[in-house]
Amino acid sequence: MDHPSPTHRPGPPSTEAREVELERARATERASSSERRMFELVCAYADDDVFVLVKPTRAYVDDVIDAVRTDGVVRVIRDAREGGRETKLCGEEARCCHRLDRDTSGALIFARNGNAVKSLAGQFASGTVTKRYVALCAVVDDADEGTWGSGDLVRVESGHGRARYGLYRLYDVNDVDRDLPGNNRVKRCVTTIRVERVVEGVELEYCEPERDGSNARLALARCSPITGRTHQIRLHCASLGLPLAGDVRYGGPIRVKSCASASTSAIGDLPGALLHAEAITFRHPRTGEDVTVTVDPPDWAHIE
Repeated sequence: MDHPSPTHRPGPPSTEAREVELERARATERASSSERRMFELVCAYADDDVFVLVKPTRAYVDDVIDAVRTDGVVRVIRDAREGGRETKLCGEEARCCHRLDRDTSGALIFARNGNAVKSLAGQFASGTVTKRYVALCAVVDDADEGTWGSGDLVRVESGHGRARYGLYRLYDVNDVDRDLPGNNRVKRCVTTIRVERVVEGVELEYCEPERDGSNARLALARCSPITGRTHQIRLHCASLGLPLAGDVRYGGPIRVKSCASASTSAIGDLPGALLHAEAITFRHPRTGEDVTVTVDPPDWAHIE
């Protein structure tokens, strides 16, 4: 069968990048299997039907779910219930409504009863839940700066699917609905991206030494996925020549060796892709009103 070919960027990861990703996965699994949980659960919003956790970076969603069911939530930042009751937000009825990648931190919604589960599942399926992410990206030498350099909102639309060997890749938008290996199909994938800031004078280190650069740049971007495809923000940023810092799978650097910016939080080894879910808006399952929950971004998002 004649399958469509993926776009040239991002390409498949190098052998060195695969080894780094494998070790990262093993490190997270070791931490999750240890007797002491390595992260604190914080709740950004809570009421009788829904709560929104601040997922830590370098943690699998399944481990967060297990922690909710066994340990409850340690700290509630915003309690929307009358009187601000701070009961433990745990139990088998708490259902996680969506997923975040291992390295992605930020807003993660849980439903607390059957009505909330049904309502939120429908909203995610219909695409009416809106999300905003902040990402720190590396600017590669052949980046499509003419597309994003003005600071305008850029709409990136492509095909998306699993290529040979199970890798997620992008495809031409005209390939949507075409067959892929393994009984998969190319699906439509849409993200809006706005580059808000570019930082000059950065020294970056990659898994592949020939890509290292001493006069590189970083870019801070706000991204909103219109569809909900796996790794879509990471893939779409990389397709513009803006791979996420730390995202070695899709061509990002493994280390920031130096940076002229006064902000130093992003300097050093990058243990994962720098991506944070900072805002989410949904229709409340009981009241029908829109609820927006924001989560303060990490220090690296304040780079100037």
